[in-house]
Amino acid sequence: MNLQQMEYVKTIAETKSMNKASEVLHVSQPALTKQLKILEDELKTILFERDNSGCHLTKEGELFLVEAKKILNQVHSLKQQFVQRENKVINIGTLPSIAAHFLPGIVKKLNNSGHKINIHIAETSEQIKNLLFDGKIDVGFGQDVKKRDYVYSILIEPYYLIVPEAHPLGEAKSISLSDITNQNMIVPTLPCDIRISLDKYLKHQGIVMENMMEVGQNDSMLSLVKNGVGLTILPKMAVNAIDKSVKAIPIKSGEFNRKISLLTHSKELHDLIIGQI
Repeated sequence: MNLQQMEYVKTIAETKSMNKASEVLHVSQPALTKQLKILEDELKTILFERDNSGCHLTKEGELFLVEAKKILNQVHSLKQQFVQRENKVINIGTLPSIAAHFLPGIVKKLNNSGHKINIHIAETSEQIKNLLFDGKIDVGFGQDVKKRDYVYSILIEPYYLIVPEAHPLGEAKSISLSDITNQNMIVPTLPCDIRISLDKYLKHQGIVMENMMEVGQNDSMLSLVKNGVGLTILPKMAVNAIDKSVKAIPIKSGEFNRKISLLTHSKELHDLIIGQI
């Protein structure tokens, strides 16, 4: 039995799929299946039951996972203690909007306390999660990440509709997306998490936008809005930084928001980061 096998069991349990687990772990499915079989033979028990709906922990598997998580967390915490003693370097993975509008204050405080910060910008929260599991970052900030034992919700923020200053909608106190289906909408390209959030909400509400223009960068989207090309949507933290040439209108539905989460395997880093927010 080894730590790698424990990590394999943990990931299979989280994804409930050998195929998905192999993608997360970056190993082939046959290799993953082989290691699981070796572990089950060593333990003389079956850890997973398999059916058409996926892989599910047996009672023995649940007992094993509880203890395996304790060991994995202890090992990761031990590594972090020695790494931080040596150079206090923290590698942070984050989405562009969080890097620009949420992280600066946190990074400044960490720098002042003697930490060196490296920031890795990723396009999606899935990429951030993979960087964390690959050991390339110590801490991640993502949005709308499913609840896991390494995921900590820290903020829920609404989205706003961004319109030119002189636009007829500029005087609205709030607005529903169903009321602007005929407007030219400027949206980020996939697989941006904000775009994924928007598409999911529109589909759930049965709302169809007639005209959508895809643009890669937030700065470009704002420039197009300022010049009257169309309207766009931004999260609250980005709204705080816009100038007076555009207006931000709250979107009515409380369901259309994003959940910002901290991702880390280290309790020490969790406590350190939370202490800076």
